[in-house]
Amino acid sequence: DMFKNMCKKFKSKKTVWIAHFNYLLKGSRHEEAHALLKRSLQSLPPYKHVETMSKFAQMEFELGSPERGRTIFNALLENNPKRMDLLFVNIDKEVKNGDIDKARALFDSVVNPVSNDRKQKFKFKDKQMKSLFKKWYRMEEEHGDETTRERVREDARNFVAKSKSGQHQS
Repeated sequence: DMFKNMCKKFKSKKTVWIAHFNYLLKGSRHEEAHALLKRSLQSLPPYKHVETMSKFAQMEFELGSPERGRTIFNALLENNPKRMDLLFVNIDKEVKNGDIDKARALFDSVVNPVSNDRKQKFKFKDKQMKSLFKKWYRMEEEHGDETTRERVREDARNFVAKSKSGQHQS
């Protein structure tokens, strides 16, 4: 198999591994693709792990099981709470998959975190939150109605009010 040879020869190149994942998932060889993901993470340097897993999760959404893709994204977001790019890719895949409610739930989990004994899940700056609200509003313009758009505006106003009052206390 050409991909196996490529992975051996260029084991530090994530693009080779990603092409092999794509080949296996397109051929519905999911178990082999998962085993290959584990092997790739052993061969690739640690700084390439997040990007590789993100690409694999995206391929799972498109070619495999959206549920497995969600699981991988959840793990990535749990371990990288400051990476808004991962959150946006996850949301885009949910929207593309037609699961608008799951995309809304992701936005909501950032804006209105449920405070259990852990720290707040995401840690985004105000500027990042502005782009999050813009993205959410654009999604609602395309897939929502006036009620859902108003909810985004209300959440944004509440966030700004909390943010301003938090800055005055410091």
